[in-house]
Amino acid sequence: MAKNWMIWDKNLEYGNTFYMRAIGKLPEMESSKSIARYAGKIIKNNDSILDVGCGVGHYLVSLDKTIGTNFSYYGLDATKYYIQKAKKAFSLRNKLNPRRIKTDFFVGDIFNLKLENNFADIVMCNNLLLHLPSINRPLRELWRVTKRFLLIRTLVGDSSFRIMHINEPERYAEDGEPVNFNYLNIYSKQYLRKLIRKLSNVKKVSMFADNDFNPRKIGNPNYSNRKAPFNLTKVVNGMQVNHYIIYPWYLIIIEKNLP
Repeated sequence: MAKNWMIWDKNLEYGNTFYMRAIGKLPEMESSKSIARYAGKIIKNNDSILDVGCGVGHYLVSLDKTIGTNFSYYGLDATKYYIQKAKKAFSLRNKLNPRRIKTDFFVGDIFNLKLENNFADIVMCNNLLLHLPSINRPLRELWRVTKRFLLIRTLVGDSSFRIMHINEPERYAEDGEPVNFNYLNIYSKQYLRKLIRKLSNVKKVSMFADNDFNPRKIGNPNYSNRKAPFNLTKVVNGMQVNHYIIYPWYLIIIEKNLP
């Protein structure tokens, strides 16, 4: 599978922004606060959380602030630079934070997770599936390593759209296909339900729009004179927008039948 869409290894500035969030120099993402609230409703004392596509672990900041019970956290990302920055960020935080959460960060591939079945009580995958060329196998892998709950945040609509954001400078192959791009795909509810029906031991599925955000805190992470990242959004008429694309964010919570 061609990996032209994997731009993050080359986009260190994006990782540096995550790092600033992780150490508290930039505010929490609105999405991380929303995820933390829902995770807080399903987590049990001493549960483990696996965050696939964890970036620099910036979602852990919101989890720590919101969840009162003890839990352990494992962060996995395909970008080595992000994992390096995550280890640095939470080494610093744990020295200052009286509640030291057990954390571990490692590089991994969502298409082939080198983890045992039922690895973590709760598996999260936020803002990642939309950037992948396919979500069929990743969804199966996420479900395989989930013991009780799978919590996903991605773009969901009434119809599916394959969207390529062409990164500058624009370059195309002779057949017209872009050389440097990232995906911003939207999948229909029908297609997602079809994939979920193929999973084994599903107890319950909840799928709903994630509108729980403060619009005044969207799209202004203080980039000063630096170029904003490709997915910096803004709110127009109450809707989150990236360039010309409306972002229909959804949360999908899938509960597994216990053996």
